[in-house]
Amino acid sequence: MSIAKHIGIFVASLVMMLAFASSALATITIESVRYDANTLTPSSTNFIFAADRGQNVPVKVQVKSDVDVDNVQVETVLRGYDHDDMVEDITDTFDMKAGVTYVKKLTLPMNLRVDQDQYKLRVRVSDRDSPTVEQTYELRVEAERHSLNIRDVVLNPDAEVMAGRALLASVRIQNTGQKDEKDIQVKVSIPDLGVSATSYLDEIEKEDDNDDAKTSEEMFLRIPTDAKTGVYTVKAEVIYDDGDEKVTKEEQVRVVADSTQQKPAEPASQDKTIITLVSDVQNANAGSEASFPLTITNAGSNSKVYTIMVDGASWATFRVNPTNVLVVDAGDSKAVTVNAAVAANAAAGTQSFMVTVMADGKTLKQIPLKVNVSGAATKDGTSLKKVLEVGLIVLLILIVVIGLVLGFTRNREDSGENTDDKSYY
Repeated sequence: MSIAKHIGIFVASLVMMLAFASSALATITIESVRYDANTLTPSSTNFIFAADRGQNVPVKVQVKSDVDVDNVQVETVLRGYDHDDMVEDITDTFDMKAGVTYVKKLTLPMNLRVDQDQYKLRVRVSDRDSPTVEQTYELRVEAERHSLNIRDVVLNPDAEVMAGRALLASVRIQNTGQKDEKDIQVKVSIPDLGVSATSYLDEIEKEDDNDDAKTSEEMFLRIPTDAKTGVYTVKAEVIYDDGDEKVTKEEQVRVVADSTQQKPAEPASQDKTIITLVSDVQNANAGSEASFPLTITNAGSNSKVYTIMVDGASWATFRVNPTNVLVVDAGDSKAVTVNAAVAANAAAGTQSFMVTVMADGKTLKQIPLKVNVSGAATKDGTSLKKVLEVGLIVLLILIVVIGLVLGFTRNREDSGENTDDKSYY
């Protein structure tokens, strides 16, 4: 009885161990791997696959598990790349249900610096504590027949340039293709400023040759003097393979405007009227009139209606000749005269008034004008002036009459002397 009991316990323990082992050794299967739409065969078949560099190549991995598994990740790895940026990708964690097929999408960044050679592509599936499932595939990395790469765009100055000055640019180019490239056009431009420059390289040898990288000569870009301050894109273009292929690279440069070359701000419409005054001060006697010629020039692009207003004052009356409302076409000028009739009883001294020029209901300019008024004219003074004028006229008449009389008398005397002489002979 004791032996049978021990045998039962042993059998039960064995069953539990087998069940645990079965769970621990749950099978995750990598059913297929598609690399850039091509199905790969595991390394046992010695499959060779060609891939172009400089591309992000999509990889699809199809996996399946016969039990439930949590926190699973799928990764693809290409080792032996002698640079810091790795050629690999990994998925986020996900849970797998027993018997369900999962397709995970990954991307391999096939950098241009990946050497042309044969590599092992490793596809791995793992969770937190289970053994990693891995399959390897032979993958050969090959270059394109024609492929140039812009390694660098060198600018001088490299950060900031003043408007009106020169920006020098050179382009470093590497041949990453299988063929030598000849007659290579290199162009540098700043599209937003409308400037560009071009140079040529005779030849760049194929990759791994001694002369598979060259730098173009410096190209001269004159920044326009009216360029505004801002950051501009510098575009480098390399055209090769008889113009069939082109590669570009962009850099940024800051342009600082030349303040001495900036265009003045566009004046407001009222600033396009030019008002010309001969003099803002005139002299006049009381009872007489002072005149102020005024010219208005419409320097704008549209016809305008101007109104000339004069602020009244008790010492004079005012009028604008020929009219105080002017229609002036674009580019034309018109003249008016502002007359101030000084009152007879106006006080002597400097008197002032204001002329206002308006257009479209807006005041364009207010012009202060002055009249220096001398002493008031009197009636006696006026009579004396008239007497003097009459006296002068009378004097002129007398002089003329006396001249005529003298001339007549002299002619008569001459005639008498001639008669006597004739009688004598």
